[in-house]
Amino acid sequence: MRWPGHRLALGIALGVLILWLAGMALAIRAARLPHDATGPMIVVFEPGIAREDMLARIVTAGARPIRETWLGFVWVVDGEQPDSSARLLGQGAIGTYRELPVTASLAGCFAFADAKIAEAFAIRP
Repeated sequence: MRWPGHRLALGIALGVLILWLAGMALAIRAARLPHDATGPMIVVFEPGIAREDMLARIVTAGARPIRETWLGFVWVVDGEQPDSSARLLGQGAIGTYRELPVTASLAGCFAFADAKIAEAFAIRP
């Protein structure tokens, strides 16, 4: 059975997927922190590294682990030293990024709900 119209649709879908992947790769590369970055940041390690090994690498780099994300190889850390990003990369991190690389508009309803809950429980003087 031949479906001539589907070949065009599959070609267009494949083209869109390839363009999207290329765009995301460029966006992720552009979002990478400079080597002298400090403060809260997301650290990405290679998948498959043991949790204890990632913690040891974070601490050896002089950063303080804050929490693990739902992806086991991505951590939120606080780097207090002037070259925290470079130290983490030297310990085997694939990349370092700002703590919230997704804007609230991309996060959708969840970001709005989190902001409302945080505002409701905020301590005011």
